[in-house]
Order: sequence, then structure tokens, then C-alpha cells
Amino acid sequence: VPGGIQCPNSSALQETRSCNEHSCTVYHWQTGPWGQCIEDTSVSAFNSSASWNGEATCSVGMQTRKVICVRVNVGQVGPKKCPESLRPETVRPCLLPCRKDCIVTPFSDWTLCPSSCQEGGVTVKKQSRHRVIIQLPANGGRECPDSLFEEKECEVSPVCYSYRWKTHKWRRCQLVPWYVRQDSPGAHETCGPGLQARAITCRRQDGGQADISECLKYSGPLPSLTQTCQIPCQDDCQFTNWSKFSSCNGDCGGVRTRKRTLVGKSKKRDKCKNSQLYPLIENQFCPCDKYSAQPVGNWSDCILPEGKLEVLLGMKVQGDAKECGQGYRYQAMACYDQNNRLVETSRCNSHGYIEEACIIPCPSDCKLSEWSNWSRCSKSCGSGVKVRSKWLREKPYNGGRPCPKLDHVNQVYEVVPCHSDCSQYVWVTEPWSVCKVTNVDLKENCGEGVQTRKVRCMLNTVDGPSDTVEDYLCDPEEMPLGARKCTLPCPEDCVMSEWGSWSRCSLPCNGSSVRERSAESLRQPDDGKSCPAATETEVCTLNKNCYHYDYNVTDWSTCQLSEKAVCGNGIKTRMLDCVRSDGKSVDLKYCEELGLEKTWQMNMSCVVECPVNCQLSDWSPWSECSQTCGLTGKMIRRRTINQPFQGDGRPCPSQMEQFKPCPVKPCYRWQYSQWFACKVEDAQCGEGTRVRNISCVVFDGSIEDVGKVVDEEFCGEIEPIIDGNKKMILEETCTVPCPGDCYLREWSEWSLCQLTCVNGEDLGFGGIQVRSRAVIIQELENQHLCPEQALETRPCNDGQCYEYKWMASPWKGSSRTVWCQRSDGLNVTGGCLVMRQPDADRSCNPPCSQPHAYCSETRTCSCEEGYTEVMSSDGTLEQCTLIPVVVIPTMEDKKGDVKTSRAVNPTQPSSNQSGRGRTWFLQPFGPDGRLKTWVYGVAAGAFVLLIFIVSMIYLACKKPKKPQRRQNNRLKPLTLAYDGDADM
Repeated sequence: VPGGIQCPNSSALQETRSCNEHSCTVYHWQTGPWGQCIEDTSVSAFNSSASWNGEATCSVGMQTRKVICVRVNVGQVGPKKCPESLRPETVRPCLLPCRKDCIVTPFSDWTLCPSSCQEGGVTVKKQSRHRVIIQLPANGGRECPDSLFEEKECEVSPVCYSYRWKTHKWRRCQLVPWYVRQDSPGAHETCGPGLQARAITCRRQDGGQADISECLKYSGPLPSLTQTCQIPCQDDCQFTNWSKFSSCNGDCGGVRTRKRTLVGKSKKRDKCKNSQLYPLIENQFCPCDKYSAQPVGNWSDCILPEGKLEVLLGMKVQGDAKECGQGYRYQAMACYDQNNRLVETSRCNSHGYIEEACIIPCPSDCKLSEWSNWSRCSKSCGSGVKVRSKWLREKPYNGGRPCPKLDHVNQVYEVVPCHSDCSQYVWVTEPWSVCKVTNVDLKENCGEGVQTRKVRCMLNTVDGPSDTVEDYLCDPEEMPLGARKCTLPCPEDCVMSEWGSWSRCSLPCNGSSVRERSAESLRQPDDGKSCPAATETEVCTLNKNCYHYDYNVTDWSTCQLSEKAVCGNGIKTRMLDCVRSDGKSVDLKYCEELGLEKTWQMNMSCVVECPVNCQLSDWSPWSECSQTCGLTGKMIRRRTINQPFQGDGRPCPSQMEQFKPCPVKPCYRWQYSQWFACKVEDAQCGEGTRVRNISCVVFDGSIEDVGKVVDEEFCGEIEPIIDGNKKMILEETCTVPCPGDCYLREWSEWSLCQLTCVNGEDLGFGGIQVRSRAVIIQELENQHLCPEQALETRPCNDGQCYEYKWMASPWKGSSRTVWCQRSDGLNVTGGCLVMRQPDADRSCNPPCSQPHAYCSETRTCSCEEGYTEVMSSDGTLEQCTLIPVVVIPTMEDKKGDVKTSRAVNPTQPSSNQSGRGRTWFLQPFGPDGRLKTWVYGVAAGAFVLLIFIVSMIYLACKKPKKPQRRQNNRLKPLTLAYDGDADM
């Protein structure tokens, strides 16, 4: 474009860089997984370790694996291709765990047979016993026995009689005198409330008479002897007796009825005709024995049977047997009738629980080996230590007594100081051998040579060195030389004696003093020769030939107790040591000669804390149920720590309380029914009254359960209180809106408790609940006469802080689902900010109808890959044009035969970027749909090239001009023409 920035050179549009500069590993070893550990009988079991990952091991096994040589991108090749020095191991030793046999407890005692007499027709009872597996077999150990439960029949008990109460007819109703009721004299009444009595006798099951004490013992309490009755007065409504209930058809949920009729003058009285006050028909649900039981709540803790101790014969159970063994855990059972109403669990022939056997594992204490023998003193000279140890044999588990502090190889040590006499072992030398001349003069046997002697370490006794011992027992630094240079004097040489001992250096060793040694002349030399110096001196240098000495004390030993004691008071000791200035321990005499002061205490009393096991109290009695009824009640029992553990005693268990669900009991309450429709007297709209009833409902104790209606006798002992109010509101005024009137709807349900929260944190202002009454406007022109919407709030405490965020599903075409989710995972309406709501529709407007076009995420029409956009003047897509493909060979084409070690997946599509691939896509059209400048240049160049080619063809094919003939020429010129023959 005129005035635009020039395009860069073609070299600036292409970049190159080197690749695959790492060294190529063509062949390498590849290993397979290790196989199973197989026992190797050639290796002794005593060579195995005592522990392998915490388990005892009994034998050594071998593991193998496959090792192959692999060439990159080819696969397995011969093993000679890979370097043998890098070949991984194919076999390794492994440790096999010990075989574990199955261990079961002895059989428990037989369960008791019934000792009393049984009712006739009862099947023969059985007694049983069982045993429990306490260790399953492993690693090929002995299998468990098949029989873990045995039973046998009890001896037949004598049949005994059963007893029942027999009730007789009610006698005639007798009036209770007024003076009895008012405690004052008066006349007898002839109508009103009275009492009627009946006779009750005790009978055997066969109908025979029995003493009343038998029924009181076996048949429960005595039925009531009297009941209230009514002798109708002259003004009372009189009815016939209730008829018998109609028969039930046998289906659960059916209804049976009974009837009565008015008699006498009552038929004409209006108040007696009120069926609500004096019903003539009574309905009752048919009795149904279809009950279903289902478990509710969680399982209880594992609870041991009270008063029963299971003794595991043949096994030593550590601790109190009441703390472990077989117990039971319980889950409550709820019983429901055919209408899914909660009833007593006895209806389902259940005692209220599901029982399941469980095991409370017994604690096992840490077990150590016996003490090993004392080791040798760590120093052969001066003060050292000797050690003995115990090995870990079994770790504690299930709260057993812990191990003392162990080292990294699971040992515990006891260390005591020891003192080794520095002169106990001494180096003893034999005399030097004869000097052997190495360079023998042919004339005289004299000159430099070598002489040797034997050096041995020997046990020093009172009588002197006696037995030869190992060299390591003597101080290696003081070992005398076993060989030295020597000189065999020639006849004319001076002969000197051996050097004497060095004199002692004077202290302190500060370099100002010297020591010397001397030798004597044994033979004078010939004339012209002299003897060497008879005295030799050297400077006293610290830690070389001159030493300072000082006392040092060892560390304290472990606390030493008296024999057979395991805890209590003891003594710990330490020892005095004489140490040379170079750090070496020497004989105490060197320090004693200097008269150094000893100020250290060598013994001190100590205490080893005695291990005390944790002692617990007995379990308390079970508490009262946390709920008087319902499904969620539970009982708790606790125990306390009487004696905390001390030292290495057995620690206290973590469980200090247990819970057990309560038997499920139905909950009953009085509850309002729904309001009946509003009734307006003698009109179709306006103010009227509406009524409702109260009913007895059964529920499961939770707030969510709205309850189900049952007979009122279940609420007979419950005071009629609803929502905390004793006053029953069974009637209220209401309004039936007339046509065109505005009116308020019923109150909505209370909303969820909403807290005031910031960033998920409650500010502590409490919660609030809201309900409202909507205004119904039937005609807009009466809107100004309508009441406002009613709104009520109340405080609450059970709210939670929630966070709300928008969620979106993956795009499906140009649409997706967007919703608001609460932090507890519940999808809600409202709560999320509307301004942050993600788009649910990304379709383009107008739609992308052009071929090879699609709607992008920015809601604009774009072309597919390989096509370029041609835009209209208003910025919309007009068409998608195919981009011409120009294949330009690159340097990579010339390197196609170069082998590399990098594996390339032939199924992967090429991911070459622009400027690095083998194919360049040239786009002739710009974003505005016009041809780019370089396209015109290429077209012009192509046109010039075309003219050049045509011109060259024309010149090549043009016929040459004929030459003019000479008139007097007798010879014809020779003309050559190419006829296209290849042989020309």
C-alpha cells in the first residue's frame, strides 16, 4: 500500500535452529518386573534377617526378572549389542514371611436351656456354642477348621399351663350419689353419670378355674373392674346401643363401620340431629398385621456382654479380660404399618435392635529378647565402656505397652564404664638377629645390612608375660619395629655399643628443653679414622616426644539396679581416666606421679521409673435416652481414668465413652388440620368463617416429618398444645373476594434461615426467616384500593453461611446450560450476581450461512482452516475463499535420510509452526478482501516471463532468408535440413 511500511526481507521471515544435540542412545537394557519370591532351599534360613518390613521371616528366597536388549524404535535385539557392564541384575535374594497357622479360640460354654416348663406345642429348644477365629492363616499355614458353630437339642421340658383373664358382662349402670361426688348430703339423682362393674375370673388355657394369683403372675395386670356410664336424662339425646362393627374384607387399609339411631323424642330435637356432636356412624380402620421393619441410624460401638468373661484357653491374654474379646454392636429397628406410620417395634416381633458380632482386639505389649552377654571393654588401655543389648521380638499393637527407645536396628542398650589395665597386654620382642650385610665386599664381609626380630602381643601377669594373644589387644602405636638397618663394622672401623634410652623431657613441653641418649665406644678405629658422636640430642616437642597428662572422667553409665530389680532406686557410675595431651589414654600412674587433683564425684544415685499400666473405672450405667421418642435417640455410658499410665506402662485407650441407639418409639402430637373452605352465610362473597380440626399424628421426632394421622387415643395422655399455645383456634373469620376485589393470598412457607455473612464468615447478628402474603389484583382500575403485600420476619439460629457461584455445562453447538450453585452443592434460583452470569448462547446474528464458515467464541463469523475471509464493506463475512497451497522445499527435505534415535509417533498429526514446516500457506487476499501488493508483482513477473518464452520460441522457429544465386555458378549449393531424426 502506498505510504505503508516495507515488508522485511525473505531471510527475516525464516528462522533456523539446531536440534537433537543430545547424545543418541541407540541400544539400552530394558527390565521387566520382579517375579514372585520363590523359596531357595540352598540357602540356610539362619542367614536371613530377623525382620523384613516389620514381619518375622523364616527363609531366604530368590526373585528373577527378564532383562532384554532393546534398540530405540526397533525393539528387542541380541544381548551383545548392549554394554555388558551396564546390564541390570536378573536375580536377587528376598525374604519369605513365616507361615502363620490359623488360631481359633476354644468353644464357648453351651447356651442355657430353658429351666422352667414350656407351653404346649412349643418346638424343642436347642443350645449352641461357638468359637472365633483370632488369626487367619497366611503364607501356606494350617487352614482354619470348618466348624465354628455347634448346636444340640435340649432335653424336653415339662409342659406347663398358661393362664388368661376372663371378663364377664358389664352390670347395669349405677348412679353415683351427688353427696358422694360433692362430699355433702343430698337427694339421689335419677339420671346422669354413673359407674358399672363386671366380674373377672382367672382361667387356665383349657378353660378350668385357676387362682387369681396365677393370672397376676403370668397374664399381666388385672383388667379394669369398673367404667363410667351414663343414664340419660329427660332432656338428653337418647340413642340405641352401637351396632357391631361391619366385617373387614381382609385387605390392609380397609374401613369398618358401626351405627346407632336416635330413639324416642330425640328424633325431633334439632340438637340431636347435629352429626358433628352426635355422630350416628363411626368409621374405624380395619386392624392389619402387615408390618415392615427397617434399620435406622448408625451402628453402635462394639459393646462387650456385661457379666460374661470369655477365657481364651491356651493363650495368655494380657490385661483385663473385660476390655477385649467378642462383643456385639447394635442398630435400631423401626417398625411401620401398611400406611407407613411408625408403630411400636413389638408389632414387628422385634426387641428393637439388629445385633452383629464384633471383636475388640486385645492389646499386645512390646516383647524384647533377654539381655545379651556383656561386650569386651571398648578400650584396651584406660577407661572405656562395655555394652549389652536386647533385640525387638514383637512390636506392640492394639494399645499394648510401648517399647523403650530403640535404635535404628531395633535394639535397646545398657552401657556401664569399664577400666582396662594398660599393662594387661604388652609387646614382647626377641633379640635382634645377626646383621646380614646386603652389599658384600668380595674382600671383607662388612658394611650396611639388615637385622630382624620377632614381635608378639602377650598377656602380662604377675609372673611376667605368659600367653600370646591377638595383636589388636596391644596398642598398635607402640608396636616395636621388627626390622632395622644395621652396620657390620669392618676391621679398621670404630665399633660403638647400642644406643641407650632417651632421657625424660622436663615439663612443660615448650620447646626449650632437650633430651639425649648415649652410646659407648667398644673398639677404636685404625689411624686416620674417628668414632661417631657418642651422644645424640633432640628438642622436646609437644605430642612428639614430650607429653602433658591430665585426668578425664567418662560419661555416666545407665542406672544400675540391684539384682532382679526392674525399677526403683539405683546407682550410676563413671570412671577416672589419665589422658595424654595427644588424646590417648594411658596408665593412671602417669597422672598419679604428677600429683594431679581429683575433684570429681564417681557415683550418683538415680531412679528408674516403674512402669504403671493405665487403670480404668468400670463402665457407668447407660444414661437415659437423649430423646423420649423418635429415631435419633441414643444412650451413652462413660468410664474414667483411675490411674494414669507411667513410664513404659500400658497407655490408656482412646475410647472413654460408648453410645448405643435407643429403641425406636413413635412420637405423638396434636396438630391442626388444613382450614376448610371459607363459608359466607346467605351470600356468595364477603366476610364469613372457616373452621379446622385438631388431629393426633404420629411422627419420627424430626422437624421434617409432617406426621400421619392416627387414632386420638394415642394422644390421650398428651395435653392439647399446638405451637406452644394451649388455646385452640378452630374457627376464624375469613373473606371470599367478590368479583373485581383485591385480596391477599395465604401466608407462604417460612424461608430458610439466612445469616449475615461476609466471605463465608458469620458476622454474629443472628439469622432471619421471612414469609409473605401476595396481593391478587383482579382488575387494574381497582389497584389503588388494594392492600399492600404483607411481610413477616422472625429470628432463627440454625442458619448457615453459603457461597454462590455460576456453573456452566460444556458448549453444545452455540448453546449451553448455566445455573447458580450453592457451596453445599445445591442448585438454587437466586443468590448469584446477575451481572456476572455467563452467556448461555453464543450464536451469531446474522447466522453464519456461508460455506466453510462457523460462529467463533466472539460471536463473529470466521472461516475454517485453509480458507480466508472476504469481508463486505460493513464488516460482515461475505465468503470463505480457499487459500492456494505452495509447497516450498526446505533444508529438512535434504535431511530425510538422516537417522536419529528419537522415536516419532506416525499417528500424531504434524504440529509444525509457521516458518518451520515443509508447507507454506500464502494468503493472496488481505483482511479487507482485496488482493495484496505482492500478488500484482508476481502477476507482472509471470506476464514478462510469458512474453520472453514466446519470443524465444518465435526466434527459434523463424526460417532463415534464402541466399541470392550466382548466374555463372555451375555447382548447386549443398542444403542441410534436420528432419527430426535422432541419428542426425
